[in-house]
Amino acid sequence: MNIKIFYYSIFIAFNCVYTFAQNPIIKDIGMSDPHVRVFNDTIYLFTGHDSSPEDKTWKMPDWKVYKTTNLTDWTLINTISPKNNYMNDNSLDCWAGDGANRNGKYYFYFSDKKRGIGVMTANTMYDDFNDALGKPLVSPMHDPTILINDDEANTPYIVYGEKHGGGYHVAQLNDDMISLAETPKPIQIIGKEWEDTPEWMDKNYIFKFKDTYYLSWGKNYAVSKNIYGPYKTVGSVGEGHDLGELAHGSFFWWKGQFYHIWCYYIRPGYRYRESIISYCHFDEKNQIVTDTRFLDSHFNYGVARYNTSWEKIESEWFYGKSDNLEKSHYINKDFVITNFKNKSWLQFTKVKFEGAEKYFSVKFENNIKKGKVDIRLGSQKGELLGRINLSKHNAKTRNQNTVYTGDLNKIITGEQDIYLVFKNLDTSAKLNW
Repeated sequence: MNIKIFYYSIFIAFNCVYTFAQNPIIKDIGMSDPHVRVFNDTIYLFTGHDSSPEDKTWKMPDWKVYKTTNLTDWTLINTISPKNNYMNDNSLDCWAGDGANRNGKYYFYFSDKKRGIGVMTANTMYDDFNDALGKPLVSPMHDPTILINDDEANTPYIVYGEKHGGGYHVAQLNDDMISLAETPKPIQIIGKEWEDTPEWMDKNYIFKFKDTYYLSWGKNYAVSKNIYGPYKTVGSVGEGHDLGELAHGSFFWWKGQFYHIWCYYIRPGYRYRESIISYCHFDEKNQIVTDTRFLDSHFNYGVARYNTSWEKIESEWFYGKSDNLEKSHYINKDFVITNFKNKSWLQFTKVKFEGAEKYFSVKFENNIKKGKVDIRLGSQKGELLGRINLSKHNAKTRNQNTVYTGDLNKIITGEQDIYLVFKNLDTSAKLNW
């Protein structure tokens, strides 16, 4: 039996320019150590707060919590103060923290510099977070990350520490989230990347994808099938855009898309940071690939926002998707969308139109003999703005690729949410860009 697989790619071709400053996420506020959590269909960003661009030592008076439901509009909803925990009221040692949600409450795990990790609780994300223990949960060491496992009990764990202090440690939390269920255990990390890591390295983040735990620090990471380890180093999470030893970040999923957020120092010798975000992918070996190529072209624009002036909009930069669609590695650092079914869709939010656009185009790696691509406004069943019939009569070959074009039915202006709806495509098709 011979099975022919169609490889294809898509871009929307328009003309016009408009930009928003969306990286850094919020400029000139000293956003550091960003940890993102998704609670009840809302994204919450827990950050440190660097006081001034002129500081040559860390002066961090509190922690901030921001929220968003679209990744472009961020609202400060809470300031967590050391006055409400065991630290000194005027402390400038509010180092990295992380959040969790369980038992109808919200939890914030904070670093008292390197002296220890405490925990605060609140009934809502808008209430004051107050000290739950009046003392450290663990000490010494710092930089907590909370992982809620995907087992039946949703078992919670805390990971923290630094290389110099005996390496990272892991411990199961009790269901109350404010006490340990076991003595913390050191995590063994095997590999050159960890051997070469500076002794001061902290900055851990841990998450689980499929059956594998990913433990990252700075630019590198390691993996294990067991949360307790041992972990084997893999390499870098990405290249460029300050993804180096000083990068402290986190990873998260939103509407089927995977993201990486991290902070960087704005100039050497000064302790003031800003945070940026980009799309993130897994290659065919389930290795992390932070999409710094997106930042190369559209750094200031940021994620979840697009412009018809761009040469192309990569399919893997989608904002939302139908559940069946999957993002897969293709070749080199290219990624494709796979597992098409009839009426599968991709969503691109806040697409900027200038009113001069008359057509849109899709590009395939090989000829596609059947199917349609609809561009719709607002939802997958929204107003039909244009349609491309994928037929040989509407195909133009360019460098072994095939381009199909369709007219737009009306003049469109401003920012619009756009859906690409795919009808009757071959199920083995692979959407590239």
